[in-house]
Amino acid sequence: MRNDEYIYAVKRNSNRLYLIALSYFQNHHDAEDVMQDTLLKLWKTNKIFNDDEHMDKWLTITCVHKCKDHFKSPFVKSNVALDEAKDLYTFDTIKNFDVFNAIMSLPQKERLVVHLFYYEDMQINEIAKIIKCKPSAVKTRLHRARTHLKEILGDDWINE
Repeated sequence: MRNDEYIYAVKRNSNRLYLIALSYFQNHHDAEDVMQDTLLKLWKTNKIFNDDEHMDKWLTITCVHKCKDHFKSPFVKSNVALDEAKDLYTFDTIKNFDVFNAIMSLPQKERLVVHLFYYEDMQINEIAKIIKCKPSAVKTRLHRARTHLKEILGDDWINE
């Protein structure tokens, strides 16, 4: 990979990869480490990508796998609440800010599928491949997440 291609890929994907990792950890330092490890793997790979979308999917899969690998480390820190994530999103309404807070309060497995489904626009089958589970498990996690979000936000947040 040429330097200019790599720089373009980093600029296009670093914020997205950071948010994926952040949805896993809710910890700025761990999320940043995983994002950097993912981008380093891109630099070292000899893989030929068909187009930007192909590279983006590869980076997403790699990032999720690196997140899972990170949990295997004996030095993993516990999750902490993170206000820095709020700075990365643009909230046009208070409702969107409340939705973000509610999503970040979900259990990690639910938070990840919500992020991949709604923010990364991935299909259920794609998410299932990435997190290595059955599509029915992804649907179940999404259903549970929606139920939890409805409990947190109430019924009328959808219609406002």
